[in-house]
Amino acid sequence: MSVGDLQDHAEPLSAHRLFQTKEVDVARNVVAQKFCPHDLIPARNHEAFAVAHNHAAGKTLSLNYLRYGCEVTINPGELTDFYLVQIPVRGRATVRNGRKTVAAGRETASILNPTRDTGMTWGQGCEKLLLQIDRDALCQVAEQLVGRALPHPVLFDPEVTLSSPALRAWKRNLLATVEVAGKGVAFGPTAHKHQAFFEERLITGFLLAQPSAVSHMLSGSARQCSSGQVLRARAFMMENLSEPITIAQIAAEADCSIRSLQLGFQSHFNCTPTQYLMRQRLNHAHFLLQTCPPETLVQSIAFDSGFSHLGRFSGAYRDTFGCSPRETLFGNAFA
Repeated sequence: MSVGDLQDHAEPLSAHRLFQTKEVDVARNVVAQKFCPHDLIPARNHEAFAVAHNHAAGKTLSLNYLRYGCEVTINPGELTDFYLVQIPVRGRATVRNGRKTVAAGRETASILNPTRDTGMTWGQGCEKLLLQIDRDALCQVAEQLVGRALPHPVLFDPEVTLSSPALRAWKRNLLATVEVAGKGVAFGPTAHKHQAFFEERLITGFLLAQPSAVSHMLSGSARQCSSGQVLRARAFMMENLSEPITIAQIAAEADCSIRSLQLGFQSHFNCTPTQYLMRQRLNHAHFLLQTCPPETLVQSIAFDSGFSHLGRFSGAYRDTFGCSPRETLFGNAFA
């Protein structure tokens, strides 16, 4: 599903409604509780003012859908302790972060840096997906990627070009995560065992895809990990196929940075660590489906193989093996 496709689908995160109101003061106060204090100034046609905010909280980030109805000007100043990726679902907005102003629309999103002054105007009918990321959590992932401490918070280019290949892939992961959260599989009150992996994947992916002050440190010139480190990482993966391990944990086990690990896996296996882990989990599920009794639930096999979402597991399985998990289970030649 693309952001464009969302225009023809149900409201994102509708199962996580935080509030809706036509009162400006109520909207300002409740939104401020999840983000930060801000000025909220409706345009003259304020009779169309009608706010809806859906919010699904994780451990280090939150997924949000927000609309105001009429044109509004929002002045939060510096966000201080979080980054905010804003992706228009409908309509347009003008967003200023520091000295740069972004004309946001269907193909252009924005990222607000927490240490830069921010002001924005959402046009009438503008609706956005908002990814709020804890500042310390993002900086910690950045340090794990580059393999050293950073003396200042990461600064991103505020303009997010959604049509670039890297950001297109990241956006797909974000929308898949929104879909999972919308079904109550993770985020919100659900304590899913793979929650940390979902969040790490979004933060890492954005750091690698969006131009920033650390992009030069994340380029291909970084040194890849050794063959021995790759083997240690692979062994740790194989020992924990059903467990909620993160790429940061795998890199720590191999005693290297996340970026070095990624380059090492690209060199040895022509894929990322995440892709390698996914393939090994699919291989494990394929083995179980061929050896378990036919009455075994496909969902339990998916869960035992480290997958959190049955639909996405079934799709990935079919893409890899050319049939559905159920067809493998009931057509088991080894039963």
